[in-house]
Amino acid sequence: MKKIALAIALIASLVMPTQAQAAQTGFMGGPLTNLDPASASIHIALSNFPKDGGLYIQECVKPVAGSRPTLCNSAVQLWISTSAGATFLPTSDIVFKPTAAFNAGTTAVDCTVSSCGIFLRYDHTVPGNLTEDQFIAVTFKSSGAAPTKPVDEITATINGVPLSTRTAMKISYRQLATLAAQAKSGAALTYASLAPACALKKMAITALKGSGYCDIAITSPGTLEFGPVNAHFPLELTLGVQTIPTFQVSGSRHTTVPMRSNFGEKVTYLGTGSCTVTNRIITAKKGTCTIVAGAPGVNGLYQPLNLRVVTVIK
Repeated sequence: MKKIALAIALIASLVMPTQAQAAQTGFMGGPLTNLDPASASIHIALSNFPKDGGLYIQECVKPVAGSRPTLCNSAVQLWISTSAGATFLPTSDIVFKPTAAFNAGTTAVDCTVSSCGIFLRYDHTVPGNLTEDQFIAVTFKSSGAAPTKPVDEITATINGVPLSTRTAMKISYRQLATLAAQAKSGAALTYASLAPACALKKMAITALKGSGYCDIAITSPGTLEFGPVNAHFPLELTLGVQTIPTFQVSGSRHTTVPMRSNFGEKVTYLGTGSCTVTNRIITAKKGTCTIVAGAPGVNGLYQPLNLRVVTVIK
């Protein structure tokens, strides 16, 4: 019976979800109770900061056990990281300014009625990892008033594909990536790339690496009808795809093939079957012609080229 009990205990420990584990990061801060509804300031000190990525500090309505909050105040979110563009370094005196009333999308939240608090979670560089999730309850004085205007909402796309503030979109090294965004209020937006791995010029994003993450920050100053907001859209960088211009093999004429790939690598060619390649010129006759084109890749930037073109010449 003891062996069976031990086996059951071992299985239970193996299948326990990661979010059930205690967060590594230590939180110390205050005040946390009887806060001013409109001008609260909580000073936070973090210890045992994780090495795998940064953290977001959010004001949210308390979620059900085992899940992440869905109603959060995007206007006061902080990014804690050693990366460029972060709101605070992990070792800083972090000042967090929650409000008693806010809008989460179309939902109006009153923290004098709902259970609100500070929510810590991994940032966009560690997607899907819930091990640093923790909720610290706060309370406000009951005199807080409902917000006079909702927080602005920003929608953004890259090459027409919608961006998310929660899930990173993948873009490859040197890929053409055109950013477009608009605010619900119609306010003029400002843009910034908060990571050196992505260059932002006008509305063109260029990934300068083939791995890692970037953060595109888009800010609305708000209007008379809408409050300001700063939205962060994470990007995951992947290896670039090496290509060469297309070419057609003909039995009636010689075909010249490209010398270099789109990344400037020298391309080598091998012709088999009914064709040969000499000095970048294909000579073919009737039959099946197979051309193999290759070029080296660069670690961390782009993949090797390995292209096979088969043509039946009649």
